[in-house]
Parts: sequence; C-alpha cells; structure tokens
Amino acid sequence: MKYRVPSHRIDEPAYRLKEKEFQEKRAEKIDSLSQSTLSASMTASTVYRYAQIALTLDPEAGELETWEAWTAAMQVYNALFELSSAPEGTEVKCMIDHGTHTLTATGPRHFTNAGNWEVAFFLALTCRDEKRLRALCEFPVDVLRESARKGGISYNEYAYHWVSALQAFVLNRPGTAEHLARAIELSDPRNGAFGGDILDKLVFPQMNAFRHFAGGDSAAFNEALAEGLTAFGSYHTATPERAEDIDGVVPLGLLALACWAHDHHQHHREFTLEVESGYLPKYILDGGWVGEFPV
Repeated sequence: MKYRVPSHRIDEPAYRLKEKEFQEKRAEKIDSLSQSTLSASMTASTVYRYAQIALTLDPEAGELETWEAWTAAMQVYNALFELSSAPEGTEVKCMIDHGTHTLTATGPRHFTNAGNWEVAFFLALTCRDEKRLRALCEFPVDVLRESARKGGISYNEYAYHWVSALQAFVLNRPGTAEHLARAIELSDPRNGAFGGDILDKLVFPQMNAFRHFAGGDSAAFNEALAEGLTAFGSYHTATPERAEDIDGVVPLGLLALACWAHDHHQHHREFTLEVESGYLPKYILDGGWVGEFPV
C-alpha cells in the first residue's frame, strides 16, 4: 500500500534574502572551533539550523549547497563525540565543511548527552556515513548519562534505552528488542515520562517505525512511517507559532529511518518503501548526493 503524506511549508522571505549570509556564517562558526571547542554544542545546533533553513529554500535537497549544509551539520554533531572520546587537551583532526580542522579534545562534557547523540546518529544515517555511525554506537551510554547529570540536564529514562536499542542493532549485539520495548514502555506518560504531545507525536512514532524496520515487516513499517509523518505535521501545525518553527521542516529521526528502509531495499527486494512526503527530501532520502565529495 502506498502512502502520500502532505507537508506544510515554512515561508520566511528573509531566508532567501540571507541565503549567502547564512553560508558565510556557517563557515565562520565552524572556523571558530579551532579557537575553542567549549562552545561546540552551540556551534552544532547553529550549523544544523542553517541546514534546516537550506531545506526550506530547497525542499527536495536538489541543490549541492543544501547537501553541503546538511553534511556540515552531520560533521559538527559527530565532532562533539570525537572530541569527547579523546583525552582532554589532545588534538583531534575533524573533517568539516570541506576542510580538515585541528580541534582540541574536551573529554566528556555537558554536550555529550543523549539528545545530541540522537541528532548525530540520525544525521550520520541520512549521510550514509558508516564509519561515524559505528563510532557513535561504540560510545558508552553510561557516559551519556553521567555527562547529562553533571551538566544539569535531565532526560527521561527511555532515552537511554532508545540509544541502547539503536546501538545494539547497528553493531548486531543482543538487546535490541529488549531495550526498544523498555524505551517504548518508559516513554508512555502514564509511566511518568514528561513531554506531553512531544512523546505521542514525535518520540513514539520513531520507536514504532524502528520496531517494524528491525522486525523486517515492510507493510507495518510503511504504515508506522506514514502515521509518524502525519503526527509530525499535526504537532508542527497545531499553532501558528509552531507552523513557522524551523524544527518543523524535517522529522530527522523518521527521515533517517526512511533512508535506512530505502537502502535496505537494495539488498532485500521484498522490503519496500511505500511512503512519499514533502517531509522526506528526495535527494537525501535516495542518497543522490552521497559520494559527491569527501565527508
């Protein structure tokens, strides 16, 4: 069964007017990491915002500049964990935005948390970066938990089981089903999770789609993906303010899972992706730009 999920558009004229300025600011932000990596998390979120803006102007990601913005966001988010994995004060060479940057390792910091890990993971998945993906999956969940605690950041307990499920799946380790089941259980507000509509419309749909992908159930995956995209649109159009929020341009987790399903079909022809949506940028989804330049 084929699904077609409509998307809403974020129409901000200033984005078009400042397109070149955003590209220049992205380069400046990335260059600033060479002076100090302590604000790396802020740099990562800013660079990702520029990538989101690029998608409002180029919804299919058909322009090379959009892919450059997208891969730069992936590289900076993954650099957070490269810097956290190395001994504090040592030099780490990171490829970011067409250049190799020599950065100073921070050791685990407040930004070494489950939220940033998830963004880094899904971005790496959409960029088909197997090396970075596996490195993230080797990153200890206990370090994510402790870093968040030291930074005064509170995450629902489900987040750590969600990370563990994804790590186990990628590395083909035991525990995927168990961690996923626990994550779904703990993300239920009736079990004490905080987050309201975010849990029902943004968090659970990702887990549900992944459950069916991991189980190899193509029909159920497509249904869950379509439901998730619909819920994403519902959440981000519930108020006029949300409808203009840049976070509503693309559901990163669902896009990443759709990319996984698209690629899985290349080796398992019986597993097909039957969902189309403006929320799934065509040239990111089909990997059309992958390999265009070194990342």
